[in-house]
Amino acid sequence: MTRYRVTATREADWWSLVAVDVEGREVASQSRRLDQADAAIREAIALVLDAEADTFDVDIAPDLSHIDVSGGTLEALELRRDLADLTDRARRQTPAAVAELRRAGLTVRDVAHLLGVTPSRVSQIEKQAALANSA
Repeated sequence: MTRYRVTATREADWWSLVAVDVEGREVASQSRRLDQADAAIREAIALVLDAEADTFDVDIAPDLSHIDVSGGTLEALELRRDLADLTDRARRQTPAAVAELRRAGLTVRDVAHLLGVTPSRVSQIEKQAALANSA
């Protein structure tokens, strides 16, 4: 799936949203709040591509260079982004880890403890894998 990088820059009471290299073009939109930015820029990109808004991904990067914030705040924001990326990677790799650990003979509770999830989550992952394999 194609992913477009979007820069969000605060201008007065709005966030200016700009995606570059959308079929060689720059696509712009705006939103009042960051939690509305995804929908706003997706609508604009979908219009340019003549496609559904769920057929591509967007990565919105707020540009805070024009806002007076401390280095500590910028570091906290960067750490939170890194944590979100790591959490996503762990989520994607967990089903394979569950399967491998269970094949190695570990109990559901031991697997749950090692992965930092509940035993019911381990069982749920196993059931989802079984359904996917039977389909």
